[in-house]
Amino acid sequence: MTEPAATAEPPEAFRDVVDHWRPGPQVDEDLFGAWPTRALAAVLDAPAPADALPPLWHEVYLRAAHRPSDLGADGHPLRDDLVPDLANRRRMFGGGRVTVTAPLRLGETVRRTSTVESVTTRHGRSGWLLLVTERHRFTVDGELRVTDERDIVYRLPQDVSRRSTYTAPRPTADADLGEPVLTYHPDERMLFQFSALTYNAHRIHYDFPFTTAVEGHPHLLVHGPLLALGGLEAARRTLGHPAVAVDYRLVAPAYCGDPVTFHVTPVDADEVSVRAMQRGRCCLTMTASTAARRPTESEG
Repeated sequence: MTEPAATAEPPEAFRDVVDHWRPGPQVDEDLFGAWPTRALAAVLDAPAPADALPPLWHEVYLRAAHRPSDLGADGHPLRDDLVPDLANRRRMFGGGRVTVTAPLRLGETVRRTSTVESVTTRHGRSGWLLLVTERHRFTVDGELRVTDERDIVYRLPQDVSRRSTYTAPRPTADADLGEPVLTYHPDERMLFQFSALTYNAHRIHYDFPFTTAVEGHPHLLVHGPLLALGGLEAARRTLGHPAVAVDYRLVAPAYCGDPVTFHVTPVDADEVSVRAMQRGRCCLTMTASTAARRPTESEG
């Protein structure tokens, strides 16, 4: 499929966000009880932590509750401190970085401070993209425990319509990846459970007609954070300990109904590279390390 020619300037709606959108910090706080981790462990078919949470398991905590009347047509909130005011926008999760200074623990009261760190535009295969990087800092009694940066991608509906006839990404050669360390079998039940646990009403994970007719995909999509959690579990099984420095990118959609395999390649004694594969396509790339990364000045 031929890529659309880039216009000289990003869309006015994107330029307005870049020039004027400056949201303030959003702060949430709650007790980290045991039940959400037991439920997540069941979905992932992984051991439930008795105390310290593995990286990204905070995904099932501090979820905002929205009334149905406050949700847009796609299931995302119409208005939120970290969501730009764009009509009929399409939202994707692009990847992120996690640094664990010290693990979050069950029974602690955790404060999350969320900020928008950058807003930029880029022209991609489906047209202009608005790229928003969020930073979430998790603290306990003022002590920084975890920094979770997330890259969110927004598209305009006219660019999504170009995908109405879906073209699958080219398969990626995986002959050298070896046997998978972990395999997911994402079906509608698994996607429903993860959506419920994370209070995620995005319709691409449960509404087949919307996903195919509006978003232009061939099937329901597997959640990006669910793939990232699978990559981290595969890394843990190889390294022997949870990672404390993680960098991951979602490079292609993973769809409901086909197995997702996680392949791990050691980099050195402390670091591994992970790929999530589905039908010969790489969906996620990740590096995970048990060696601490020095935080930047802005993270400290």
